Amino acid sequence: MAGLPLIGPLITALGGGGAAAGAGAAASSGITLGQTLSAIGTGVGAVGTVAAGSAANQSAKFEAQQLEQKAAEERAAAQREAQQKRREGQLIQSRQQALAAASGAGAGTDAPTIVKLMTDTAGAADFNARTVGFGGESRARGLLDSAKGRRASGRASLLGSTIGGFGQAARGFGRAFG
Repeated sequence: MAGLPLIGPLITALGGGGAAAGAGAAASSGITLGQTLSAIGTGVGAVGTVAAGSAANQSAKFEAQQLEQKAAEERAAAQREAQQKRREGQLIQSRQQALAAASGAGAGTDAPTIVKLMTDTAGAADFNARTVGFGGESRARGLLDSAKGRRASGRASLLGSTIGGFGQAARGFGRAFG
């Protein structure tokens, strides 16, 4: 973890570096074994607090990446479904034209009823496709907003744990040596 290299110098500064050396240094400097152990415990606790915040931040970043991936999948699925809606509209128009031609009433621009039906069908197919696309985009944006929120939450956890770790260290050292 990021703060663990601080423990060695902390022990040395507090008179550590071996049981005999630690006892001799502690006795000559006026620092008791209880104070030394309290300071070490405070340091380890502070490092653990910061490490927990760092882990929470990493977890939030991973969750945000997963949400972004899901947003891309939502967009792609909506695009495929929109294409399918347009294709269905084209098939319906084709069937309308074939039935009109088979009826003998005319199937071209000379048959205004057929032209209107086909125009309405094309409009409905386009509307359905756009509705599907809008729904996919809306879901994707919601997922991206969630990803942004997870990242902010992770940064807040890291900042809070860092501040908490320093506060914990200051309070512990103050009690041990104050």
